[in-house]
Amino acid sequence: MRERCQYWLLAAASLALAGCGTVHFDAPAGQRVRLLTLDDRTSVRVQYTIWYALWGGKVLNENHTAPLIATNHLAEVKMFTEASLTDSLINPVVSIFSFSRRTLVIEGNRRPEVMP
Repeated sequence: MRERCQYWLLAAASLALAGCGTVHFDAPAGQRVRLLTLDDRTSVRVQYTIWYALWGGKVLNENHTAPLIATNHLAEVKMFTEASLTDSLINPVVSIFSFSRRTLVIEGNRRPEVMP
């Protein structure tokens, strides 16, 4: 009986931690965007949560970076995903129901013509 319980516990933990999903790191069409290194200074930081269903198989909201770059008028960017504390707390619970989330971070500098 104990072995069976351990098996189910391991299976449940695997499902809770499983998940993937795609993020498209792209720039707006027709706009030149320079990629920055991790050490470069930036003046804008945008965090965006991407939700997935079916353990990452179906995207539930925008997973492209181009709209965020265009909305924030960025000419230089560095982009990455991170597992935030909130993601780490929510994912084990919602992944039981096939959902997961990922935090997308875009840091950059605005185009000079839109600087305040």
